[in-house]
Order: sequence, then structure tokens, then C-alpha cells
Amino acid sequence: MLATARRISPTRYTASVTAPRAIPWGPFALEGAWALLILVLGSDAGLTVPALILLVWGAIALLGIWLVRWFAHLIATRKTATPKGHRRWLLEPALVLACGLFVWFGLAFRVRFLASKPALDRYVREVGARASDAGVEQAPMWVGLFRVRETEVLAGGVVRLITTPCMFDDCGVVYSPTVAPPRVGEDTYSPLVGGWWHWWRSW
Repeated sequence: MLATARRISPTRYTASVTAPRAIPWGPFALEGAWALLILVLGSDAGLTVPALILLVWGAIALLGIWLVRWFAHLIATRKTATPKGHRRWLLEPALVLACGLFVWFGLAFRVRFLASKPALDRYVREVGARASDAGVEQAPMWVGLFRVRETEVLAGGVVRLITTPCMFDDCGVVYSPTVAPPRVGEDTYSPLVGGWWHWWRSW
């Protein structure tokens, strides 16, 4: 009986070692909160300084934490983990990198713009109909998913909207249905759709 017990004991110990280990949900919650915040802040017409810091340094911090945890996981399960178990860990850096690149290359802004385009179209029609002179300024208000801080009506049906500070300048969108918007100072424009342009106003 004693010999049988001694033979069973190592088997029980091995079973406890090879039991699957779940990835903790705490890091996923942190990365999810960062992703949601950066998608909201980073989908405006430009990145503010705090949004840029959160995007770059937040991603670096999250990836650094993940790397430390991943190495610890590899060491702890070097003899027992399966390739499938290792692949699950790649979901975290994939989420961080995907969200960061989505914002960095302006794709988040384009999605937000397209969702807001019907409201923006109505707004520029209403503003243009009310404006008797060029240079009309409107009070800040929400138009679609953008908070329009400044509205400027120019000749030829051109309406320029500032929605956010971007670094040390201002950014927004411009409706110019027939030609490229007029360039003032070091203004930069890039075309969107339907007579709309992305605007970087630099003095």
C-alpha cells in the first residue's frame, strides 16, 4: 500500500504543474481602457499634446509591461506550455499596435468624419444661408461627433471649421465645393470626400 501511494504522488504533482494557466484579465482591462481613450481623443482632426503623449508613451508603457509578463510566463511554463498557449499572449500587443496605428495614420479621424458628414453637411448649409458677410463667427457647438470651436464663412460657399488644437496649431475641416480652400499663412489641406478637406491651420 505504501509503495502504491509513493507511485501515485509524483503523478499528482505532474498534473498540478501541467494544468492550464489563464491569462489575467487585469492587463486586458487596462489596455482596453487605453484603447478606448486614445480612439476618442485621437479621432479628432488633430492630436493635442496630451493625446500624443498618451498615444506614444502609453503604448510604450503597455508594451513594456506586456513584455515583462510574457518573459515571466515563458520561464514559468517553458516545459509545459503549448504553442497555442503562447499565441494567446500575442493578442495584447496586437491590440495596442492596431489602435495606435489606426490613430497615427488618421484612420480613426476618417471614420469619425464619415459618421459626422451628414450633420456637417447640414451645418454648412445652414451657416451659409444665414451668413450675409464673409467672416461670420459662430459660438462653439457640437456638430455630429465634432465639437466645432470656430466657424468661418468665406466667399464662394467656403466654410472653415476648427474642431481641436493640434500640437501648437489648430485643426479642423473645410467645406469648399468647387476649388481647393484658400491658403492663409502656412495652412495645409488634404482632400476628404464630397467637397470636404482636412485642415491644419498654422500661423
